[in-house]
Amino acid sequence: MTELLTAAQMRAIEAAAIASGQVTGLELMERAGRGVVEAIFAEWPELQAGSFRAVVLCGPGGNGGDGFVVARLLKEWGWEVEVFLYGTPGAMPPDARVNYERWVGLGEVRDAGSIEDYDQLYELKPNLFIDALFGIGLTRPIEVPAPALGSFLDFSGQWQSDEFPIYTVSVDLPSGMCADSGRPLGAMMLAALTVTFHAPKIGHFLDGPFGVLRCIDIGLPSQHRLSLPDAIRSTLPPDQRHTVWTVDGPRKSLSKSLHSHKFSHGHALILSGPPGHCGAARMTARGALRIGAGLVPLGSPPDSLAENAARLDAIMLQTVADWADFATVLADAR
Repeated sequence: MTELLTAAQMRAIEAAAIASGQVTGLELMERAGRGVVEAIFAEWPELQAGSFRAVVLCGPGGNGGDGFVVARLLKEWGWEVEVFLYGTPGAMPPDARVNYERWVGLGEVRDAGSIEDYDQLYELKPNLFIDALFGIGLTRPIEVPAPALGSFLDFSGQWQSDEFPIYTVSVDLPSGMCADSGRPLGAMMLAALTVTFHAPKIGHFLDGPFGVLRCIDIGLPSQHRLSLPDAIRSTLPPDQRHTVWTVDGPRKSLSKSLHSHKFSHGHALILSGPPGHCGAARMTARGALRIGAGLVPLGSPPDSLAENAARLDAIMLQTVADWADFATVLADAR
Protein backbone atom coordinates (compact mmCIF):
# COMPACT_ATOMS: atom_id res chain seq x y z
CA MET A 1 0.00 0.00 0.00
CA THR A 2 1.05 3.60 -0.60
CA GLU A 3 0.40 6.40 1.87
CA LEU A 4 -0.90 9.59 0.24
CA LEU A 5 -0.68 12.99 1.92
CA THR A 6 -2.45 16.30 1.60
CA ALA A 7 -0.39 19.47 1.33
CA ALA A 8 -1.22 20.39 4.94
CA GLN A 9 -0.15 16.96 6.19
CA MET A 10 3.17 17.18 4.36
CA ARG A 11 3.88 20.61 5.83
CA ALA A 12 2.99 19.30 9.30
CA ILE A 13 5.38 16.35 8.95
CA GLU A 14 8.20 18.68 7.89
CA ALA A 15 7.41 21.08 10.74
CA ALA A 16 7.44 18.24 13.27
CA ALA A 17 10.82 16.97 12.06
CA ILE A 18 12.35 20.46 12.17
CA ALA A 19 10.85 21.22 15.60
CA SER A 20 12.30 17.98 16.99
CA GLY A 21 15.80 18.98 15.94
CA GLN A 22 16.17 15.92 13.68
CA VAL A 23 16.80 18.05 10.63
CA THR A 24 16.84 21.68 9.51
CA GLY A 25 14.77 23.19 6.75
CA LEU A 26 17.96 23.95 4.85
CA GLU A 27 19.02 20.30 5.02
CA LEU A 28 15.61 19.17 3.73
CA MET A 29 15.90 21.60 0.82
CA GLU A 30 19.36 20.30 -0.05
CA ARG A 31 18.14 16.69 0.05
CA ALA A 32 15.15 17.57 -2.12
CA GLY A 33 17.26 19.28 -4.78
CA ARG A 34 19.77 16.43 -4.79
CA GLY A 35 16.90 13.96 -5.10
CA VAL A 36 15.59 15.81 -8.16
CA VAL A 37 18.98 15.60 -9.88
CA GLU A 38 19.30 11.89 -9.05
CA ALA A 39 15.79 11.26 -10.40
CA ILE A 40 16.65 13.09 -13.64
CA PHE A 41 19.72 10.94 -14.20
CA ALA A 42 17.76 7.79 -13.34
CA GLU A 43 15.06 8.69 -15.87
CA TRP A 44 17.46 9.83 -18.63
CA PRO A 45 20.87 8.19 -18.02
CA GLU A 46 22.27 9.79 -21.17
CA LEU A 47 22.11 13.20 -19.43
CA GLN A 48 24.62 11.99 -16.87
CA ALA A 49 27.38 11.49 -19.42
CA GLY A 50 28.43 14.91 -20.61
CA SER A 51 27.69 18.61 -20.42
CA PHE A 52 24.18 19.73 -21.25
CA ARG A 53 22.11 22.88 -20.84
CA ALA A 54 19.23 23.53 -18.43
CA VAL A 55 16.74 26.32 -17.89
CA VAL A 56 15.53 26.54 -14.28
CA LEU A 57 12.46 28.60 -13.35
CA CYS A 58 12.38 29.33 -9.61
CA GLY A 59 9.38 30.66 -7.76
CA PRO A 60 9.22 32.92 -4.70
CA GLY A 61 8.79 30.14 -2.09
CA GLY A 62 10.30 26.89 -0.91
CA ASN A 63 9.80 25.26 -4.30
CA GLY A 64 12.01 27.95 -5.78
CA GLY A 65 14.62 27.20 -3.12
CA ASP A 66 14.64 23.58 -4.28
CA GLY A 67 15.13 24.89 -7.81
CA PHE A 68 18.23 26.87 -6.83
CA VAL A 69 19.71 23.70 -5.29
CA VAL A 70 19.02 21.81 -8.54
CA ALA A 71 20.64 24.61 -10.56
CA ARG A 72 23.74 24.60 -8.36
CA LEU A 73 24.15 20.82 -8.49
CA LEU A 74 23.75 20.71 -12.28
CA LYS A 75 26.30 23.53 -12.57
CA GLU A 76 28.72 21.55 -10.42
CA TRP A 77 28.12 18.57 -12.73
CA GLY A 78 29.41 20.65 -15.62
CA TRP A 79 26.13 21.81 -17.14
CA GLU A 80 25.36 25.26 -18.53
CA VAL A 81 22.46 26.57 -16.44
CA GLU A 82 20.19 29.56 -17.01
CA VAL A 83 18.18 30.52 -13.91
CA PHE A 84 15.06 32.67 -13.91
CA LEU A 85 13.31 33.97 -10.79
CA TYR A 86 9.63 34.82 -10.64
CA GLY A 87 9.44 37.20 -7.69
CA THR A 88 11.98 39.13 -5.63
CA PRO A 89 14.78 37.67 -3.49
CA GLY A 90 13.78 39.78 -0.50
CA ALA A 91 10.37 38.11 -0.33
CA MET A 92 11.74 34.56 -0.29
CA PRO A 93 11.63 32.40 2.88
CA PRO A 94 14.98 32.26 4.73
CA ASP A 95 16.06 28.79 3.55
CA ALA A 96 15.17 29.56 -0.06
CA ARG A 97 17.02 32.88 0.22
CA VAL A 98 20.16 31.05 1.39
CA ASN A 99 20.09 28.84 -1.69
CA TYR A 100 19.45 31.88 -3.88
CA GLU A 101 22.62 33.46 -2.46
CA ARG A 102 24.58 30.24 -3.00
CA TRP A 103 23.56 30.25 -6.66
CA VAL A 104 24.42 33.94 -7.10
CA GLY A 105 28.00 33.01 -6.27
CA LEU A 106 28.00 30.74 -9.33
CA GLY A 107 25.84 32.39 -11.94
CA GLU A 108 23.32 35.01 -12.96
CA VAL A 109 19.67 35.12 -11.92
CA ARG A 110 17.45 36.55 -14.64
CA ASP A 111 14.02 38.07 -14.12
CA ALA A 112 11.33 35.71 -15.44
CA GLY A 113 9.40 38.80 -16.51
CA SER A 114 12.14 39.64 -19.01
CA ILE A 115 10.99 36.80 -21.27
CA GLU A 116 8.66 38.32 -23.81
CA ASP A 117 7.91 35.27 -25.93
CA TYR A 118 8.39 31.53 -26.25
CA ASP A 119 11.13 31.91 -28.88
CA GLN A 120 13.50 33.53 -26.36
CA LEU A 121 13.44 30.34 -24.30
CA TYR A 122 13.65 28.07 -27.33
CA GLU A 123 16.73 29.93 -28.59
CA LEU A 124 18.57 28.92 -25.40
CA LYS A 125 18.37 25.32 -26.73
CA PRO A 126 18.21 23.64 -23.32
CA ASN A 127 18.00 19.89 -22.90
CA LEU A 128 16.09 20.27 -19.66
CA PHE A 129 13.53 22.69 -18.23
CA ILE A 130 13.14 22.64 -14.44
CA ASP A 131 9.76 23.84 -13.19
CA ALA A 132 10.39 24.98 -9.61
CA LEU A 133 7.81 27.74 -9.72
CA PHE A 134 5.09 26.67 -7.27
CA GLY A 135 4.78 23.56 -5.13
CA ILE A 136 2.22 22.07 -2.77
CA GLY A 137 1.56 25.44 -1.13
CA LEU A 138 -0.30 26.83 -4.15
CA THR A 139 -3.98 27.37 -3.31
CA ARG A 140 -5.10 29.88 -5.92
CA PRO A 141 -4.96 30.02 -9.71
CA ILE A 142 -1.69 31.04 -11.33
CA GLU A 143 -2.05 34.55 -12.64
CA VAL A 144 -0.41 34.77 -16.02
CA PRO A 145 0.78 38.33 -16.62
CA ALA A 146 1.23 38.55 -20.35
CA PRO A 147 3.63 37.53 -21.54
CA ALA A 148 5.89 36.63 -18.57
CA LEU A 149 4.67 33.28 -17.25
CA GLY A 150 2.71 32.41 -20.37
CA SER A 151 5.93 31.77 -22.29
CA PHE A 152 7.21 29.37 -19.62
CA LEU A 153 3.86 27.57 -19.45
CA ASP A 154 3.87 27.07 -23.21
CA PHE A 155 7.51 26.03 -23.12
CA SER A 156 6.79 23.26 -20.60
CA GLY A 157 5.08 21.22 -23.32
CA GLN A 158 8.15 21.23 -25.59
CA TRP A 159 9.19 17.76 -24.36
CA GLN A 160 6.41 16.38 -26.58
CA SER A 161 8.18 17.69 -29.69
CA ASP A 162 9.68 15.13 -32.06
CA GLU A 163 12.04 17.69 -33.59
CA PHE A 164 13.77 19.00 -30.46
CA PRO A 165 12.38 17.59 -27.20
CA ILE A 166 13.21 19.55 -24.06
CA TYR A 167 12.37 17.49 -21.01
CA THR A 168 10.28 19.32 -18.41
CA VAL A 169 10.87 18.26 -14.81
CA SER A 170 8.49 19.56 -12.15
CA VAL A 171 9.61 19.82 -8.54
CA ASP A 172 6.98 18.25 -6.23
CA LEU A 173 4.16 18.70 -8.75
CA PRO A 174 3.52 20.62 -11.97
CA SER A 175 3.10 24.30 -11.12
CA GLY A 176 -0.57 25.17 -11.18
CA MET A 177 -1.80 21.76 -10.02
CA CYS A 178 -3.70 21.38 -6.74
CA ALA A 179 -1.84 18.90 -4.54
CA ASP A 180 -5.05 17.73 -2.86
CA SER A 181 -7.34 17.30 -5.86
CA GLY A 182 -5.13 17.07 -8.94
CA ARG A 183 -7.20 19.83 -10.53
CA PRO A 184 -5.56 22.67 -12.45
CA LEU A 185 -5.57 25.99 -10.63
CA GLY A 186 -5.80 28.01 -13.80
CA ALA A 187 -2.83 27.52 -16.14
CA MET A 188 -0.59 24.53 -15.45
CA MET A 189 2.83 23.22 -16.45
CA LEU A 190 3.11 19.99 -18.47
CA ALA A 191 5.79 17.72 -17.03
CA ALA A 192 7.56 14.71 -18.49
CA LEU A 193 8.86 13.87 -14.98
CA THR A 194 7.59 14.95 -11.58
CA VAL A 195 9.76 14.44 -8.50
CA THR A 196 7.97 14.56 -5.16
CA PHE A 197 9.28 14.03 -1.65
CA HIS A 198 8.66 11.66 1.28
CA ALA A 199 5.24 10.46 0.04
CA PRO A 200 3.02 11.07 -2.98
CA LYS A 201 0.28 13.63 -2.59
CA ILE A 202 -3.37 12.79 -3.23
CA GLY A 203 -3.37 14.91 -6.39
CA HIS A 204 -0.67 12.71 -7.92
CA PHE A 205 -3.15 9.82 -8.01
CA LEU A 206 -6.06 11.79 -9.47
CA ASP A 207 -4.67 12.27 -12.96
CA GLY A 208 -2.81 15.31 -14.22
CA PRO A 209 0.06 16.31 -16.51
CA PHE A 210 2.85 15.06 -14.24
CA GLY A 211 4.29 12.41 -16.58
CA VAL A 212 6.45 9.88 -14.75
CA LEU A 213 6.18 10.24 -10.97
CA ARG A 214 9.20 9.55 -8.75
CA CYS A 215 9.02 9.83 -4.96
CA ILE A 216 12.29 10.64 -3.18
CA ASP A 217 13.17 9.79 0.42
CA ILE A 218 14.47 12.96 2.11
CA GLY A 219 14.98 11.39 5.51
CA LEU A 220 11.69 12.26 7.19
CA PRO A 221 10.35 9.63 9.61
CA SER A 222 7.46 7.48 8.42
CA GLN A 223 4.24 8.90 9.83
CA HIS A 224 1.78 6.03 9.85
CA ARG A 225 -1.60 7.38 10.91
CA LEU A 226 0.04 10.81 11.05
CA SER A 227 1.42 10.43 14.57
CA LEU A 228 2.43 14.07 15.05
CA PRO A 229 3.04 16.04 18.24
CA ASP A 230 -0.25 17.38 19.62
CA ALA A 231 0.78 21.01 19.10
CA ILE A 232 1.31 20.42 15.37
CA ARG A 233 -1.48 17.88 14.94
CA SER A 234 -3.97 20.40 16.34
CA THR A 235 -3.18 22.79 13.47
CA LEU A 236 -4.71 20.31 11.01
CA PRO A 237 -8.46 20.27 10.32
CA PRO A 238 -10.17 17.17 11.80
CA ASP A 239 -10.66 15.63 8.35
CA GLN A 240 -6.88 15.74 7.71
CA ARG A 241 -5.68 13.98 10.86
CA HIS A 242 -5.65 10.60 9.10
CA THR A 243 -3.93 9.80 5.84
CA VAL A 244 -5.24 8.10 2.72
CA TRP A 245 -3.80 4.74 1.65
CA THR A 246 -3.99 3.15 -1.77
CA VAL A 247 -4.62 -0.58 -2.05
CA ASP A 248 -3.41 -0.66 -5.65
CA GLY A 249 -2.17 2.17 -7.79
CA PRO A 250 -4.59 3.47 -10.42
CA ARG A 251 -4.54 1.42 -13.61
CA LYS A 252 -4.12 3.54 -16.69
CA SER A 253 -4.93 1.04 -19.41
CA LEU A 254 -3.04 1.97 -22.56
CA SER A 255 -2.17 5.34 -20.99
CA LYS A 256 -5.78 6.52 -21.12
CA SER A 257 -6.56 9.58 -19.05
CA LEU A 258 -8.78 9.02 -16.04
CA HIS A 259 -10.93 11.88 -17.34
CA SER A 260 -11.43 10.57 -20.87
CA HIS A 261 -14.57 8.99 -22.30
CA LYS A 262 -15.42 6.56 -25.08
CA PHE A 263 -15.40 9.17 -27.84
CA SER A 264 -11.82 10.16 -26.91
CA HIS A 265 -10.30 6.89 -28.10
CA GLY A 266 -11.59 5.97 -31.52
CA HIS A 267 -14.60 4.29 -33.09
CA ALA A 268 -14.20 0.73 -34.47
CA LEU A 269 -17.10 -0.66 -36.51
CA ILE A 270 -17.23 -4.48 -36.81
CA LEU A 271 -19.54 -6.23 -39.29
CA SER A 272 -21.03 -9.60 -38.33
CA GLY A 273 -22.08 -12.51 -40.51
CA PRO A 274 -25.36 -14.51 -40.44
CA PRO A 275 -26.47 -16.75 -37.54
CA GLY A 276 -23.90 -19.42 -36.77
CA HIS A 277 -21.11 -17.39 -38.37
CA CYS A 278 -20.71 -14.54 -35.88
CA GLY A 279 -17.82 -15.78 -33.73
CA ALA A 280 -15.04 -14.04 -35.61
CA ALA A 281 -16.88 -10.72 -35.46
CA ARG A 282 -17.37 -11.05 -31.70
CA MET A 283 -13.69 -11.91 -31.17
CA THR A 284 -12.70 -8.92 -33.30
CA ALA A 285 -15.00 -6.61 -31.32
CA ARG A 286 -13.53 -7.78 -28.01
CA GLY A 287 -10.03 -7.33 -29.44
CA ALA A 288 -10.84 -3.77 -30.47
CA LEU A 289 -11.91 -2.97 -26.91
CA ARG A 290 -8.82 -4.68 -25.55
CA ILE A 291 -6.39 -2.58 -27.60
CA GLY A 292 -8.06 0.65 -26.56
CA ALA A 293 -10.91 1.58 -28.93
CA GLY A 294 -13.44 3.70 -27.06
CA LEU A 295 -16.59 2.88 -29.02
CA VAL A 296 -17.10 -0.54 -30.63
CA PRO A 297 -20.44 -1.17 -32.36
CA LEU A 298 -21.04 -4.52 -34.04
CA GLY A 299 -23.15 -4.23 -37.18
CA SER A 300 -25.30 -7.33 -37.36
CA PRO A 301 -27.92 -8.73 -39.76
CA PRO A 302 -31.33 -8.63 -38.04
CA ASP A 303 -31.48 -12.40 -37.60
CA SER A 304 -28.07 -12.43 -35.85
CA LEU A 305 -28.87 -9.79 -33.24
CA ALA A 306 -30.13 -12.21 -30.60
CA GLU A 307 -27.13 -14.53 -30.98
CA ASN A 308 -24.65 -11.67 -30.66
CA ALA A 309 -26.50 -9.92 -27.82
CA ALA A 310 -26.43 -13.09 -25.74
CA ARG A 311 -22.64 -13.32 -25.90
CA LEU A 312 -21.34 -9.76 -25.74
CA ASP A 313 -20.74 -7.23 -22.98
CA ALA A 314 -19.66 -3.62 -23.57
CA ILE A 315 -20.29 -3.99 -27.32
CA MET A 316 -23.02 -1.91 -28.94
CA LEU A 317 -25.25 -3.69 -31.46
CA GLN A 318 -26.66 -2.11 -34.59
CA THR A 319 -28.79 -3.62 -37.32
CA VAL A 320 -27.00 -3.63 -40.69
CA ALA A 321 -29.37 -5.41 -43.04
CA ASP A 322 -28.28 -3.85 -46.32
CA TRP A 323 -25.99 -1.31 -47.98
CA ALA A 324 -28.25 1.56 -46.94
CA ASP A 325 -27.87 0.61 -43.26
CA PHE A 326 -24.13 0.26 -43.76
CA ALA A 327 -23.90 3.74 -45.30
CA THR A 328 -25.87 5.18 -42.37
CA VAL A 329 -23.46 3.66 -39.86
CA LEU A 330 -20.42 4.94 -41.75
CA ALA A 331 -21.89 8.44 -41.82
CA ASP A 332 -21.50 8.71 -38.02
CA ALA A 333 -18.74 11.34 -37.65
CA ARG A 334 -17.76 10.03 -34.22
